[in-house]
Amino acid sequence: MKIREPAFRPTRTTFAWSLALTLALVGGARAAEPFCPDANIKIVAPFPPGGPTDITARLLGDRLRQQFGQNVIVESRAGASGSIGTGYVAQQPGNGCTILLSYDTHAVNPALYPLPFDTVTAFKPVMLIGTLPNAVAVHPSQPWKTFDELMAAAKSGQLVYASGASAGVAHFSMKLIEQIYGVQMQHVPYKGASPAVQDLLGGHVPIMIGSVFALAPGVHDGRARALVQTGAKRHPLLPDTPTVAELGNPGFNTASWIGIFLPAGASDALVTRLHDALAVALTDQIVRERLTALGIELVGSSPAELGTFVNREIARWTDVVKRYNIKAE
Repeated sequence: MKIREPAFRPTRTTFAWSLALTLALVGGARAAEPFCPDANIKIVAPFPPGGPTDITARLLGDRLRQQFGQNVIVESRAGASGSIGTGYVAQQPGNGCTILLSYDTHAVNPALYPLPFDTVTAFKPVMLIGTLPNAVAVHPSQPWKTFDELMAAAKSGQLVYASGASAGVAHFSMKLIEQIYGVQMQHVPYKGASPAVQDLLGGHVPIMIGSVFALAPGVHDGRARALVQTGAKRHPLLPDTPTVAELGNPGFNTASWIGIFLPAGASDALVTRLHDALAVALTDQIVRERLTALGIELVGSSPAELGTFVNREIARWTDVVKRYNIKAE
């Protein structure tokens, strides 16, 4: 896979999928060697079941089960914007029995909360699985046909917009947009993307920023109008919606993301073995189709690239939190 170089994203180099295919052929020889000394491998997803993190964990877990010859259990440990599940994994031994599948809050929470662990030193990065860009959509009853029209309206009077959470990447993305266009909008955070989308589609809120996956169905059936998206390029789920960068803001790129980590005590050899197994999993056509359907743009980074990426994201969102004095709600 060709790993692209978007702004605010890790340096992406050519990913050797041919190597992954080779690993798939020789994987049977290594399957006899357990990855975890216990009977089960646990993947912790720090968000409720049914969302992109849970579905991704189950897809990848099934492929890891096939390669390692061990049961793989997905455990949802939700709460505190993902920090409960993340903190649990931080306390586990690095023996391969506990894997963290984390979301963008992995890099957001350090800027918002006094965490009982260090997000950087408590984990060994393994792979950035993919990114999920956001989009800004409006209810069809609203007069704005383009994003420039929306920003012009925001300059003449305060507008209200919704997102699925306070102090998340979607919220932060809108703060950056407000800075670029010199506007200020009133944020209404919801407890999850689903209720926010439902209120947008029902006309109870005029504007929402959320993942392309969450907004695309409503856009496709005419119950919402997408005006702009925040990724480096147009997402396949919203091919007719321009990016912020296209509208005269080169380099703008914000997205949520999913990454795989091991506890800090994991050896480099264990990290490499898990990375190679994930590389094989991402060559599976069903896995790729399912993840793409969730709006995930596959990356498949190296461990070093994920480590660099997390450091950059922490620095980036810490700056946004300080600049706008954002508080977690």
